[in-house]
Amino acid sequence: MRTRASAFAWPVLRRFDADHLARIAMPVGGIGTGCISFGGRGDLRDWEVGNAPNKGFVPGKTGLILWAQAPGAPAVTRLLEGPIPQAQYEGAFGASVANHGLPRFREASFASAYPFGQVDLADDDVPLTATVQAFNPLIPGDVAASSHPVAVLRVVLRNPGRKPVKASVCANLENFIGCDVFARAPKCNRNAWREERGLRGVFMDSAGVDPASPNWGSLALATTSTGSVSHRTAWAEVSWGDSLLDFWDDFSADGALEQRTQVAEQAPAASLAVRALVPPG
Repeated sequence: MRTRASAFAWPVLRRFDADHLARIAMPVGGIGTGCISFGGRGDLRDWEVGNAPNKGFVPGKTGLILWAQAPGAPAVTRLLEGPIPQAQYEGAFGASVANHGLPRFREASFASAYPFGQVDLADDDVPLTATVQAFNPLIPGDVAASSHPVAVLRVVLRNPGRKPVKASVCANLENFIGCDVFARAPKCNRNAWREERGLRGVFMDSAGVDPASPNWGSLALATTSTGSVSHRTAWAEVSWGDSLLDFWDDFSADGALEQRTQVAEQAPAASLAVRALVPPG
């Protein structure tokens, strides 16, 4: 996460307004390592990192969330995405889009100069504006440096007000080892907290998925932040959508996360939250 004072401008070759975001999906990931598509409204879709085509796959309980509180005002919590196109509101559950029921920003636009993509988000009810940026290392002519299996996400927060605003950005990711768009077969997947080499985050692997499966491997959700970081290696074990409600209530309370115990979940979700104080300007 960056505030305006510590951010720098990214190159932009093309811009897309709110009416032209629906079909944007910029691939993010090292050469030959698979990729995740960074959508025009800021969503992460088409998780094709399991050694096979996987168009349309989105892990459950996955996304970026912003918590913000201006002095003397109630806190607000928003999914760091823009509006869903009206055409995608259909089906038995209201929409097939991931996180469609969560509060989100009212305004969004997309700007890019590959391999850099960024979504600008704004909402009159949120005291900050946000820019979600995505890229992967890419150096023309240097295959090794361009082949890291990594997607880098940055959230730049700007405060148009006159007083500092408390903020926290949370990233959620389900341990989807063993899963793809055709089948869901996680088995004894595990999440563990790690701190090493300037990174802090959750390492994900599986004790039960067959190593011969194309969906076997490991994942990590990590941050380079040296600030205040809270985390979960599992979500609450409750029925229906109450695990999401438990997360939302926990994070919305103060922008920090309380740990939950993994019980029998085969594909546990992890969360990582970074707090900051965003100065005016």
